[in-house]
Amino acid sequence: MAPRTTWGSPRGGQTVLIETGRDQFVEVPAGSPFVETVEKAAGDANYGGYYRVFLNGTEVCDPSNAPDTIEPGMRVQVTSYDKVGR
Repeated sequence: MAPRTTWGSPRGGQTVLIETGRDQFVEVPAGSPFVETVEKAAGDANYGGYYRVFLNGTEVCDPSNAPDTIEPGMRVQVTSYDKVGR
């Protein structure tokens, strides 16, 4: 199984895995704030502010379109964003 990190204590024993690329996962408690949790996961993955977020296979381009909380059954992925023009 891929390495993973666990944050906090789960609500009702439920957790959600956030895939952060390179076969790495972060296990977060259900009910965690979505945007703040994703930002922390991206920072811990050393994406340096350049990353993409997918929720259930669909890219979330604007944080205002993200759900308030991470809930059981969600598939959350944070991937590196390749800068154009390097």
